[in-house]
Amino acid sequence: MDYGAIVSEAVGYTKTALVKNPVTWLIFIICSLPFALVRFVCDPKTLVTGTHVHWELIPWPQIILLCLAGLVLGILLTGYIVRIYRGITPPPSFNAWGTLFLDGLKLVIVEILWFVPAIVVVTAALALLIMGSVSGTIHGNPMISAAMILLLIGIIILVITILYAILGSVRFARTGSIREGIRFSAITTTIQAIGWGTYILALIIVLVLVILFSLVISLFGLIPLVGWVIVLVLNPLVQVFMARYISRVYDHSVPEAEAPAPAPES
Repeated sequence: MDYGAIVSEAVGYTKTALVKNPVTWLIFIICSLPFALVRFVCDPKTLVTGTHVHWELIPWPQIILLCLAGLVLGILLTGYIVRIYRGITPPPSFNAWGTLFLDGLKLVIVEILWFVPAIVVVTAALALLIMGSVSGTIHGNPMISAAMILLLIGIIILVITILYAILGSVRFARTGSIREGIRFSAITTTIQAIGWGTYILALIIVLVLVILFSLVISLFGLIPLVGWVIVLVLNPLVQVFMARYISRVYDHSVPEAEAPAPAPES
């Protein structure tokens, strides 16, 4: 796998999708706006006095309304990511909004289903940890020991889940089937076709790139007054780049078609 070529292609794809198509970029910004505006609904400094939180001063209706709007619009953006996962070239546009929303909702369901086992195990570990702590005995407490073992198992399951859920999302996009998106054996075959080491290295590379770029975006976010706007504008670059990168990594599980044999001479 040529990682440099995949990164370069994903960057070019992102440029075509957003920089050369400002309407798509603007839609990304608008759909991300509700969650960004939550911070302006109330001033956290007026809500806390010492250790006391003034819950009655929190404008719950406005916050709930913004969160609901952000959730719906976020599902639309997820639907667009599904189209990128399908390997559509040139980059897709925002149309067929009903289908876009349904695709986004289905992908959310796929991702939730993948993380259910890890959530159950970690929740059980935290419950045992709390019950063990309430008992007053920490050292030698069987509940605490069981909680730590479960927590370790939960972390392992979480790592495995992330590895599978990433390609499971692309598999769902390519097949249109939620069941295919969570088919463990099929995704295992896909990873084996890519190569476990190759796949994990590909994820490490994109993780490092995203962290570096996110740090740069965070620095822009520190600029008074306009920082949050800059963050809102730049975040779509990360989203589209990651989606295209993962899509191209998935493509390496599909063997290239063999060149046709030369026609026999007459």
